Amino acid sequence: MTDSPTWKFRQMQPGEMNIDPIEAEFFSTEALGSLADALVREAIQNSLDARLPGEQLKIRVSFPQPDKVLKGERKRPYLLGLLAHLYANRSGLANLPSANEPLNYVVIEDFGTRGLQGDPSQSEDVELDAAAARNDFYYFWRNIGRSRKHAAELGRWGLGKTVFPAASRINAFFGLSIRADDRRRVLMGQAVLKIHKVQDQRFYPYGYFARFTNGFALPVEDAAPVDGFGRDFVISRRDEPGLSVIVPFPVAELTPQAVVDSIIRHYFIPIISGDIAAEVVHDGKSQLLDAQTLDRYLSQGAWDDAPRLGRLLELARWGVHLPREEYARLQAPPATKAPRWNDEYIGDDNLVSLRGRFNAGQPIAVNVPVWVKPAAGDPVPSQFDVYLERDDTLGSAEEHFVRDGITIAGVRAAMQKGVRVLVLVRDQPLSELLGDSENPAHTEWQERSPKFKDRYRHGPFTLRYVKNAPREIVRAMIRPTGDRDFDLLRHVFALDIPTEDKVKDPRKGREDKPGTEETGGTGGVDTVGRDRFFQLQKLHGGFRLTGNGDGKAMPRTAAVWVAYEVRRGNPFSQYQPPDFELDKPPIVMHIEHAEIARRGRNLLVLEIQDPHFRVTVKGFDVRRDIRVRIEASAT
Repeated sequence: MTDSPTWKFRQMQPGEMNIDPIEAEFFSTEALGSLADALVREAIQNSLDARLPGEQLKIRVSFPQPDKVLKGERKRPYLLGLLAHLYANRSGLANLPSANEPLNYVVIEDFGTRGLQGDPSQSEDVELDAAAARNDFYYFWRNIGRSRKHAAELGRWGLGKTVFPAASRINAFFGLSIRADDRRRVLMGQAVLKIHKVQDQRFYPYGYFARFTNGFALPVEDAAPVDGFGRDFVISRRDEPGLSVIVPFPVAELTPQAVVDSIIRHYFIPIISGDIAAEVVHDGKSQLLDAQTLDRYLSQGAWDDAPRLGRLLELARWGVHLPREEYARLQAPPATKAPRWNDEYIGDDNLVSLRGRFNAGQPIAVNVPVWVKPAAGDPVPSQFDVYLERDDTLGSAEEHFVRDGITIAGVRAAMQKGVRVLVLVRDQPLSELLGDSENPAHTEWQERSPKFKDRYRHGPFTLRYVKNAPREIVRAMIRPTGDRDFDLLRHVFALDIPTEDKVKDPRKGREDKPGTEETGGTGGVDTVGRDRFFQLQKLHGGFRLTGNGDGKAMPRTAAVWVAYEVRRGNPFSQYQPPDFELDKPPIVMHIEHAEIARRGRNLLVLEIQDPHFRVTVKGFDVRRDIRVRIEASAT
């Protein structure tokens, strides 16, 4: 048995499968702006899952002062046995530190968590009953892409910890944990390379910093090396349970400012709620991020978009602390059917109240019930909350979806311009369903996720019901019911475009031939709908919408919905993306005196700049009839 810790990689045997690690690629997504985003999200997510009951989670990220980085002999014990593998041919590392470069590092610590509990000697899965404690140590250090977390927890894939080596130029990290149950201090490290050769010997990609018994890696627990490790890396943990992760030689983009930005953007809800307090230590000073200090930080002008973020925090704080009896509660869709949006779920009384507040620029809070239907089991009632406010200063919609405190950055509701929306999912059944649908980086809800598919009845419909909730609530509020709502100044009409073979040129008394329309006028087209503001004309494979020239009351915006005609039912509710998508070929558009505010699926939202505007849309199937509906705002 070796008492002194060292780095070791397992020598591969002939005939072994050759597989290089690829797990870091799961966190290369456009929804995450940087590696700092991925590191912050996954580190805090793992800590939230390990939080002790009733405890506030405290996160501390430390960047050392220049005199605290490790040089010369001070860094040697932590690279012992590793350097030959780092510099081996095909190790997969491209930006290795030089031999004399000081060992810089970042320390990420959590407090108020249980630490890495469990038997450190466990080397394979053990079947335990539901009441037995799970082995956090085993799943953290000895598994990749495998997790035994409960469904209610944030992590599912067992990949979150892979961002720690990905944030290091040597693809390595250390972890020192104090365990809540037995107060043992356990220290290990891990490096993730590629299959590589050292002195003609082939080595496995994963190596450990540990003490070894018959080649099996065990944590360092002796007081002297553990105390020395804590001093060398300036770890603030004393006897508090939790986990301290050290990232050696961090990548250049992992800066204090990037960490602060990521904490606020991705965890503002649990910070506002008081569930998380974060501290970032750098340059001899500490930046505290909690419910009391967020506004002060933004007021210091650290971000160009600080005013917008400030308004988002105001909406979030207002909604989180609003008494439940002041929410507008909607009706639940039927438990026996796939959930689809219906204005009747909102109710006339709710609409009157919500419209007035929304149009006045005041925030609104809506509680939306929905059924969660496991494939094997009875439907379970659940719910989520939607906070909305109108903000005409927004150049586009601002949408935020949050599940159990973490922002799901890649989810969008295709909202109209000028609306800020925050969707919070905190109820366990729905949170489990959405978590099962998430990708490893927890940035998207995916209907075809292998952990989601076939696990729920009407699962994809439930996903869409949650994602589309803000858009449908706003649509219901701006759509008149009964008498015209003069406060909202809404103008709505729907026009049918007749079948292609029924269109005739009224000037020539004959059927229009495909392709004969003139680009400069209305020759070869027929006006099939007209009202005070708009004129709708039929084209071969499309339509043209123009203004009637009434500049006194011309609507500012117009939403144009398009669908193929159906034999029965509402063609718009039966639209499917395979029919066409307005932002994809073969659909083409020509627009004059208007701008596109939003375009996607079967919806086109226009900002009208002149009462003589003109929009031509073509590329539809000429063998099918088209229905067009225009919803316009005169405000």
